[in-house]
Amino acid sequence: MSDGQVRTSVGCRSQLDAGGTAELDRMTVAHILDSTAASPQQLYIARRALRASYSGSGGGTFPVVALDSVKSEKSGEALAVPFLDPQREPSSGSKVSKAVSSNKEGLEEIFYSPFTLLLVFVPLGAASETLGWGDGWTFVLNFVALLPLAKFLGDATEELAVAIKNDAVAGMLNATFGNVVEMMITVNTLRSRKMPFAERTSVVKCTLLGSILSNLLLVLGMSFCFGGLTQVKVEAATVMVGGEKEQKFAMKGVIMSMGLLIFCCMSFALPTLFAQGYESDMEDLLDVSRFGALLVASAYIAFLIFQLFSHKQTLEQEEECLKDDGAEEDQERPPLAIWLSLTMMVVVTVITDIVSDYLCDSINGVTAAMNVDFLGTIVLPIAGNACEHLGAVRFAMDDKPGLAVGIAVGSSTQVALFVVPFAVIVGWMLDVPMTLDFGMINTAVIFFSVLLVVVLMSDGRSHWLKGYLLMLAYTFIAVLFWNLPPKIV
Repeated sequence: MSDGQVRTSVGCRSQLDAGGTAELDRMTVAHILDSTAASPQQLYIARRALRASYSGSGGGTFPVVALDSVKSEKSGEALAVPFLDPQREPSSGSKVSKAVSSNKEGLEEIFYSPFTLLLVFVPLGAASETLGWGDGWTFVLNFVALLPLAKFLGDATEELAVAIKNDAVAGMLNATFGNVVEMMITVNTLRSRKMPFAERTSVVKCTLLGSILSNLLLVLGMSFCFGGLTQVKVEAATVMVGGEKEQKFAMKGVIMSMGLLIFCCMSFALPTLFAQGYESDMEDLLDVSRFGALLVASAYIAFLIFQLFSHKQTLEQEEECLKDDGAEEDQERPPLAIWLSLTMMVVVTVITDIVSDYLCDSINGVTAAMNVDFLGTIVLPIAGNACEHLGAVRFAMDDKPGLAVGIAVGSSTQVALFVVPFAVIVGWMLDVPMTLDFGMINTAVIFFSVLLVVVLMSDGRSHWLKGYLLMLAYTFIAVLFWNLPPKIV
């Protein structure tokens, strides 16, 4: 048993024998308070330790009533309870060694992945652009190169968020850097000199629309389908009726996200109707779109405040109610050091910007052979979301539907509320007429997609048929965009 942990078997109550005094370290306190198997006596001691810390005693340890052993009522065997020896402080050398070991383990976990093999496409994509291999090769090579870069950028963001140990800052980091690839594709497309204004804005709109659709329909559909077909692993996350499996997920956060997505549909539909139904000039449409983008962005800021501050406990309590108290938690390693996470984020972000720039410059040549609407709506979103997609499906198959739904619906909400207004504002800064007029077809597609998801998720449960319907809807939309005539947007 490692220092700072009290291990008790699930369902086995323990009786604590008090005697003397000792020092209880912070890790032990945290482990006891987080443990679902901790007995009332253990919780009492942990709380006393925290009260002692508030009174200013000790630095990293807290004086409490010492326990020589933990005795199981069933077996009567004494279980060791290691406490931090006040006379033995860890040496600085051991701390450095432990930090180096933790960083090494973290890097191995991040880069020991099949995606690492795809990094070879980064120099190949650069070579294709530099040596003039053609737009087709440049697009394909840089498209594949974005897959591992998006994965490693997400890993670095998560490591930094955990290392900071501040929920508000972590939430802001994930919200901002979770869509860096989409944001870079947006910026590089809008400033590309190889495409006319109309084609630039069309590609950006289709890419953002496709990112929302792929998360709402494809990712959520695959999660529901495969999660409903795999065996039960976490009883609290499932409902079994006559041997038939359904999965449960928390509804409060999902309902808020759905409401925000419907609000986004309204923000797309009104400028579109304004442009299509009236003889309005571009200046009027730009004014409406830019003001609407600011309103949508303010809604996203309000949602972050709601999620991270004002109603944080309410949302977390509902998630806790769906957790299996008897399930063992995964053993998590310490996060990477902050400086290492930041370095990794900066390096990967710079490389991603270069690769996405090459990708966007080659789009004009590719659209000669492929419909620009299909390219933007179906193909490009894969580059930024592939790893995230796989993660959501894996969580659903492990009977963690709340995480899968959070990834799919949360990513859609971030794109609709954050990246879309970001695109309009960037176009404003670059003097590119980027508006919220997504066209009648795109607006209808996003509206009916959100409506379908709202109806299927209204009961807080999922099964394979719901997932199959969502995947069918996505396939139908893909066929539609493949056959659209040019310049429909």
